[in-house]
Amino acid sequence: MLLQGKVAVVTGSTSGIGRAGAIAFAKEGASVVISGRNKQRGGEVVELIKQQGGKAHFVAADVMELGDIERLVKAAVDAFGRLDIFWHNAGIVGPDDIETISPESYDKMMAVHLKAAVFGVKSALPLMREAGGGAILFTGSVAGLKQSGFSLTYSLAKSGLVMLTRKLAVDLAKDNIRVNCLCPGRVQTGMRSEISEERAQALGITPEEWEKRDKKRIPLGRFVTEQEVADAALFLVSDKASSITGVALPVDGGFLAV
Repeated sequence: MLLQGKVAVVTGSTSGIGRAGAIAFAKEGASVVISGRNKQRGGEVVELIKQQGGKAHFVAADVMELGDIERLVKAAVDAFGRLDIFWHNAGIVGPDDIETISPESYDKMMAVHLKAAVFGVKSALPLMREAGGGAILFTGSVAGLKQSGFSLTYSLAKSGLVMLTRKLAVDLAKDNIRVNCLCPGRVQTGMRSEISEERAQALGITPEEWEKRDKKRIPLGRFVTEQEVADAALFLVSDKASSITGVALPVDGGFLAV
């Protein structure tokens, strides 16, 4: 098993990419701390992992609250005795541009994506050092590598995660801590459905027509699945990627190559 004996915290793991990743980690031997705001969905993920023979613990947490982040990281040690993997995956979306942006939407986007990543790592570091090293992972986006026509603040936040990845990879190498960033493209999630509806409405077409157009921009001709992103995450936090740090890895079906 790739993660036998490891303990992982995954933010935003009650649905979507985080849920798929947490389940994948558990299947490979990790004890996983599931987190999110929805207690029912969190409990369902924990139960599923346990039914499959894995170990999991749920902590209700809002990553916009720094106290919740600290409590979440501490819960890993309380439940499983150590911390080896910290994956900040929680995220939000929302359309805006320089004309429509508000201070409130800007602050929320930065808090969920960047501030939570910075202070999540700060909270996790002492525990990971005690464990002798580990792996930190951020969920970025192709919108952090190529500007998004959909959201100014989303692109800003995700590009910030890419630079944070590079900075921390250098700073934490001495502690045997690797830092990488996943950059998914169009992923078929509930969040993707919301985006399709918003963009379709703006263009006066149906969500189905928008998705058909969107898929034409992807060389593989389809959206990425949650499991494909989860598999990439599993690789990056495992010893199979022991020499990989500071990387922003696109999982995008070739979108950025066009």
